[in-house]
Amino acid sequence: MDAPKRMSVFTAIVLGISAILIVCIVSSSLIVLYGMRIVDRKVDRLVGTASVLIEQLPALKAALPPALADATRDERRPDYVNNLKIEVDMHSDPNRSRITETSISVTNEGDEVVSMLALRVVVLDHDGRPMSARTEYVATPLAIDKEWRGPLLPGSKRHATTTHYGSYPAGSVEYEVTEIRVWQPEGNPDHSPPRGVEN
Repeated sequence: MDAPKRMSVFTAIVLGISAILIVCIVSSSLIVLYGMRIVDRKVDRLVGTASVLIEQLPALKAALPPALADATRDERRPDYVNNLKIEVDMHSDPNRSRITETSISVTNEGDEVVSMLALRVVVLDHDGRPMSARTEYVATPLAIDKEWRGPLLPGSKRHATTTHYGSYPAGSVEYEVTEIRVWQPEGNPDHSPPRGVEN
């Protein structure tokens, strides 16, 4: 009767590494499955909470203080930008060539109150490459501090300034209107936005 062959060291190492890999794979799978279960529960709770909030939104609005409730009565109106005169200029300090000041001037030439106006201001170098970009809120629903300047009334003119830092001296400045909302007084019928524009 032949004696059983002894396992070589190499075979033992391979079997040991294989066993460790199998344990790691099984453990990782269990951890992933448990994590997915937790995420699923959290998503269900979040969706449930969102549904409850949406159902209670009218009551929540009614419970707001008058100033806050008034600020929530607006609608997105991209077409109203035609009633705004927007000017953006650039001023560079010769002693600080990498610092650029931009001045923004907006005049509301229409007959409605602008409750939100956001401009994306981009400073370009002399080759037309963007150096710096900032979003400036020229009008906001409430007037609170420097960044919350308040609504822009009909016939009013609003000034704002921004500071940009770049690697090279600035060559020009451009802007883009990224958000515009118009306030709707209580009791007035809602303005019907153009087709394709959602509130």
